[in-house]
Amino acid sequence: MSVLTFQQREDPEQFSIQTRQASFIRSQLILLQSRRKWGLVYAFATLAGLFCIPGGMVAAASLADPFVLISRTISLPLASFMIIVGMYVLNDLVDTDLDRANHKKRPIPTGQVTKGQVWAFVGLTNGAGILLAALTLNPVSVVIALSIAVIGIMYSAPKISLKDRFVIKTLAIALAMALCALLGATSTFGLELGSTNSLLPAYIALMLGTMIFITSPFNDMGDVAGDKAAGRRTIPIVIGKENTVKMAIVLAIGMATTSWLFYALGIAGFAASIGVSFVSSLAAVNIFKVLNRTDDTEYVRKKHKLSYPLHVMLQSAIVAGMLLI
Repeated sequence: MSVLTFQQREDPEQFSIQTRQASFIRSQLILLQSRRKWGLVYAFATLAGLFCIPGGMVAAASLADPFVLISRTISLPLASFMIIVGMYVLNDLVDTDLDRANHKKRPIPTGQVTKGQVWAFVGLTNGAGILLAALTLNPVSVVIALSIAVIGIMYSAPKISLKDRFVIKTLAIALAMALCALLGATSTFGLELGSTNSLLPAYIALMLGTMIFITSPFNDMGDVAGDKAAGRRTIPIVIGKENTVKMAIVLAIGMATTSWLFYALGIAGFAASIGVSFVSSLAAVNIFKVLNRTDDTEYVRKKHKLSYPLHVMLQSAIVAGMLLI
């Protein structure tokens, strides 16, 4: 007789509980893995926000209390990561039927996890994110974390469904990205700083949010057929695929122009403007290649995969630029 069978016969109720617990833990890890990549993008945005106040990290590092330093430099990016991953998984739950029709290999439409396990994941990730923000003992951090969570809920909630509304869908995603950057900026709360520039967080939030307006509609171009059937009003559906590409190119050029304007006003640094211009140029070139192939869904999706490294490059360029101020 195997040990497993012996345990099951000795205490079948306890064995069943252990089995369910193991299955539950595995389901949470599966869901976390499914949206980990984009959760990291928003966490990197918060990390960029940590450096947007000149002297902020120097002041934080000089604090005698290591708990304060850790809570302000580690917990905030983790808070963004948890809340955003929960937001994406909630959206996957609402889009289960659409994803199944589009043959997307995600855990929910393929039946790897149950709805109960998904709801538990959404609750746990959002709760953990808000708790991590609360560890900073900064009410502003908590308010921003709560705002990001609320945007995530409103984005997918059936009766509100921001994702079905023209422009508002992309604006909601961009706002969440901008808030993640501002969440990082709250790490300097209560610190005595040698020099501050209150417009720097706004500059960083604007750059990161604009990049969302470039990449998100680009992604929607690959889902036009399914979105139309679902009654959604994404940017490509309303203004057309070709105009969406042109809009993205204009926004990419506008990012570089705006960054240099902030530099001329003494807000952004030279290195940051160089970095933003370089990344926005790469984005414009990538988008331009799609202009004559807007109906080639596979090609569009292939090009959209470059959005992830573009976001990471932009955030890295901003951090490097802030460190050189």
